[in-house]
This record gives sequence, C-alpha cells and structure tokens, in this order.
Amino acid sequence: MQIRGLDLSEGACGACHLVLRHLSEEGFIVETSEYPEGVRARILDPSGELAGKGSDITWAPAVLDAEINAGFIDGDLAGALKPFLTDKRDQKRVAEMAGYGRVVNTASMVISRMWSEGGSVEVKREGAGIKVVLYSKSGEEIVSAASGFCPVCAINIAASRVESLRKEIASGRSRNTGMEKYERGITGRLEWRGRRVHSYLIEDGRVIGRNWGCCIAYATIRAEIDAGFGSSKWNRLFRNYCDLCPLKHFWLDRSMGALGNRILHRMGRVGVRENVRMEDYITVDIISGDERVACGIGTLCSFSATVNALLRSDASLILKPDPAEGFPYPQR
Repeated sequence: MQIRGLDLSEGACGACHLVLRHLSEEGFIVETSEYPEGVRARILDPSGELAGKGSDITWAPAVLDAEINAGFIDGDLAGALKPFLTDKRDQKRVAEMAGYGRVVNTASMVISRMWSEGGSVEVKREGAGIKVVLYSKSGEEIVSAASGFCPVCAINIAASRVESLRKEIASGRSRNTGMEKYERGITGRLEWRGRRVHSYLIEDGRVIGRNWGCCIAYATIRAEIDAGFGSSKWNRLFRNYCDLCPLKHFWLDRSMGALGNRILHRMGRVGVRENVRMEDYITVDIISGDERVACGIGTLCSFSATVNALLRSDASLILKPDPAEGFPYPQR
C-alpha cells in the first residue's frame, strides 16, 4: 500500500502525519520507544506483523523513517525525504546533549546562547526539509543543518556539529523523561482519529497515560503529562499555550507542521525570513526587509510559533499575495 496525495509543500512533517492518518484508518499500529540515541518506531500491520521500522532523534522523524522503510511512500517522494532524516553520526552527536528523544530543552539552550552572545538563529525551507543557520555576532555563519522536521530538530543537529557547543550543552545534561521511560520499558502508541493525533503510553500492558494533540510530539507530551511525567513549570507552560492557541478555532485537519511548512514555503518564495529566539516560549520574529512584520510563540517547535505569528498579524505582510490571475476586469 502506497499513500497518494502527499504534498511536499507540507514538508516531511505533513507527509508523516498524512501517512499516519491512512495507516490508522486501515488498522495499522504505530509504536514508539525511547532509547539512548533517540526514538525507535515500529509499524505493525492489522495482523500484528512488522511492516516497517525506523529511528531518529525524536518521535515524528522516527515514524517517518518507519513509514518509508515499510514502503508506504512512493520511491520518488521517499527519495526526496530521506536526505532530511538524521544520519547515524548526527544521531549520536545529538544524543550526547540529551538523548532519549529529547530535543526542546537543548534547542532552547542553544538559542539562548546564540542570542546572549549577540548572534542569531535563522529558519528557512530547504527542499522538503527545514534548514537552520546559526550566526555569530558579526553576522558570519557558524554552522547550519537541515532536518526533515521541525527547526528545533535542525537546531540540535547544527549545534551538535560544533564540538565546543556540543560539549557545553552536554555538560548540563541530566535525567529526563525519555530516559525514565526507557528504563521502565514504556512504549507509545500513536493513531490519527477525530482529525487529530492520539497518543497512549503503555507500561506492562497497561495504559498509564493518554491524550491528543495537533501533532505527534504535542500529543505525546500531553500523554506524558497525563502519566505524571514532566516538571510543573513546563506542564503549566504547555497548558497555557494551548489555552491561547488560535488555530483550534478553525482546525484544518492537518498537523501543525504541515501548516507551518506551507507558510515557510511561501515566505522563502517572497523573500521573507524568520529568526528564532527563546523567551518563556520558542518565539519567532518574521522579518521582511529590515522590518519585523510579525511575532509568534510556540511550544515544542517553531512551526507552532510560525503559525501563531501568521494568525496574530497581517498575513499579507508575511505571505505577500500575488496579483489575482485570470480575474475579470470589465471595461466601464
């Protein structure tokens, strides 16, 4: 079975979630589990047989790797997506900084470090993926990296390639939720149902946490909160963000990443760029020329912040609509 109708303008994240939707409708089971170098994913067919497996630095790209491995994405599209999955060498370097599927806190540390030193972090679309560039105070490129998924993943990959930065972030490494889940043998189960992703955490055959969200990552974090994981500070921030998110008022039956990718795709075409910084939330500034035309906040990835910025601002300044083509202008 190959899934049709995948649109590269929605990026790897959009493709991954659309395939998940079709797999759920056909009775397939998608499972995830943390391990020291990230996350492993398995896809089981309706009879319980293994259909595909994959791994990456966190949940969604591991699922996409498994979807490609299982043959659910056709050859040409799979060929366009594969270069944006994290290779084994980068997986190991990223794992030195946190591991066990955790990428948000480390990305936050990198962003804060860059801005505190007068540098910046830029996000842009690159083919089917997302590219992040770290700049010094003088505006020189320090390092860049591309990921098939969110800019947070690309920030981790980029930072891990700078030995001094990787070691600095790794020095603050501590136990995390992914490590505890790994030690306890907790697995996750994902499905697309009711126009959103549902996540279940299973330990010894029993569901210990369940919840839903606008993407694989957010649904999994909410399930972890339901299971009692996470700090009270981060859990409160996630809840407050969801309370403020305007997207849920007109949900478009797409993952947050699919929508964010579409916005970045258009921004790249019209020369609008995006910088990422860290306050309480991941924050993006959308820049047109030398002017900031929008600002948005997000949680687990800057896709959510990008969508948030679009919905809170004048969209014409970000997307710069083309003149109408083929529209009748009758002579008066």
